[in-house]
Amino acid sequence: MKKRFTILSLLICQFVFGQKTPISFVNYPKDNNESQLLQSSNSTINEIKLTNNKEFEFWSRPHISCFTWHEYNGTWKRKNDTIIFSDNYEIAENDAKFEFNNEQDIKKYKLQFRTDKNSDLKSTEIQIQFVYDYDAKLKDLEIKTRIDKNGNIEIPFADIPNHKELASIRYEVILPNNQKRYGYITENETVNKKESNLPNSITITFLEKPNKETVYRVTKGILVDDELKIISSLKSKSNLFDYMPGLKFADVYDKQSEDR
Repeated sequence: MKKRFTILSLLICQFVFGQKTPISFVNYPKDNNESQLLQSSNSTINEIKLTNNKEFEFWSRPHISCFTWHEYNGTWKRKNDTIIFSDNYEIAENDAKFEFNNEQDIKKYKLQFRTDKNSDLKSTEIQIQFVYDYDAKLKDLEIKTRIDKNGNIEIPFADIPNHKELASIRYEVILPNNQKRYGYITENETVNKKESNLPNSITITFLEKPNKETVYRVTKGILVDDELKIISSLKSKSNLFDYMPGLKFADVYDKQSEDR
């Protein structure tokens, strides 16, 4: 019986892939009409598209707004009734490290900028943006200043309008090696949501050459009739923090009809 099922699956697979590509397998919310099709509240992969040049597209469309959509690309191959998807992405360590301290009775921010290679940053122009708590409904404020001969800038609280609503400080600077660095100085989980006061003494150390790694991912699916079921999705191990979450898949994907 097992042998018969394998032969039958292989014949089905040959039938499906004997047709013209691209082929799409989809799983969108069943109860939604066309105008509400993309209202799902999670980041599950909704569509798997296979092309005739052995490339694939995974699409996640959790909301109607395209700003929430995500696409993953790679290559695929078939082995009997199993489809093997391969893709990769690059991860890098944070290009800046922060050290926070509070100095008592000092009503100003003391920001010290340096690099891990001790490159000279004096007289370097830096753009600062004050980012306020979202609920305060205040417009963020930008200033330009220069790092002094000791690698510091000082910003009195009195020079920051609505200082009590400040959630984070955004910086943008060009390093001596012409690399642009930008980021947020914050201890909050969300840069525009104030949860606590920002410490007033902060050291920012830029990594001139952050380490990078490539993560390789292999996803496997089984094709039975016109249905594709994902059975595994594994990533290679990395020494750096992998900020990319694992892919989420629906239970089963149906082959999209050609007249849709």
